[in-house]
Amino acid sequence: IPPRAFLNGISRAKEKLIAPDRYSREAASFFEEQVSRVYPAYQARLTKASALDFDDILGYAVRLLESSEATREKYQERFLSVLVDEVQDVNFTQYRFAQLVSGKHKNISIVGDDDQSIYGWRGADVSLMLQFASDFPGAKVITLEQNYRSTKKILEAAYHVIRHNRSRTDKRLW
Repeated sequence: IPPRAFLNGISRAKEKLIAPDRYSREAASFFEEQVSRVYPAYQARLTKASALDFDDILGYAVRLLESSEATREKYQERFLSVLVDEVQDVNFTQYRFAQLVSGKHKNISIVGDDDQSIYGWRGADVSLMLQFASDFPGAKVITLEQNYRSTKKILEAAYHVIRHNRSRTDKRLW
């Protein structure tokens, strides 16, 4: 297995806030079993070097906000409003971070287009955008259907392709 594949497997786990011990218990394929053997060693090497990888930066921040009420309250007071742009491209850890920081005032806005989610290979999870209204009751959803970039023919063709996607907000661009 190429080393890059191990790093990608570990990164996918970290994007879902899955620690090495839990990953080992839930490994369901040969590849996941191999990653579950490397993941704890990888984390141990990072710890020994007093280092974090990219995924750890937000992962540790989320764990801190979840475990320390004083820290969570400090940042909730500091950030009275939260805006997440291109929300269709966020992963679970990023979404959870936004939830925690905006938890007190619930003054959070998201901007995105579920039809433009193209970063699933990088951990993005468009279903998070689609569950926003249920995670934040009372949220106002505004669907922007006016398009300034494309012709009517292109928009019609695109609609006939994407309307079959099961997980999307129905909209008709014009």
